[in-house]
Amino acid sequence: MSKESDSLRTSPSVASLSENELSPPPEPPGYVCSLTEELVTKAREELQEKPEWRLRDVQALRDMVRKEYPNLSTSLDDAFLLRFLRARKFDYDRALQLLVNYHSCRRSWPEVFNNLKPSALKDVLASGFLTVLPHTDPRGCHVLCLRPVLPPWV
Repeated sequence: MSKESDSLRTSPSVASLSENELSPPPEPPGYVCSLTEELVTKAREELQEKPEWRLRDVQALRDMVRKEYPNLSTSLDDAFLLRFLRARKFDYDRALQLLVNYHSCRRSWPEVFNNLKPSALKDVLASGFLTVLPHTDPRGCHVLCLRPVLPPWV
């Protein structure tokens, strides 16, 4: 028996491995915090975000999505889920509801979300409905002003 045929017999091919023996697909890279120390402190004070619990909290939300909405086609990426947790001050139930509402809005108004580019908003910006003030607030944030326009029948 040749060396080649012997190695073929002893090393199983991928086709002969069962599903359980196949190596799992590589995990997406985990969240890497890019917040400054000042923002980490602010997140801790205002959002109750604790860096040592961040990944545990993201995993808890991920588990809730899988359990309560198994058919929801959403990203389960750490950074994506962290946005919803931060928006709801790490309240899992409220973050989950926000995620579900987010997807509901995307399904309800595809014309808004499918082509969301500055050029698509050109008419809205030109109408004066939305204005960005020329100066920032004391913290350096830009200020947006909305001027609701009444429909012509009112």
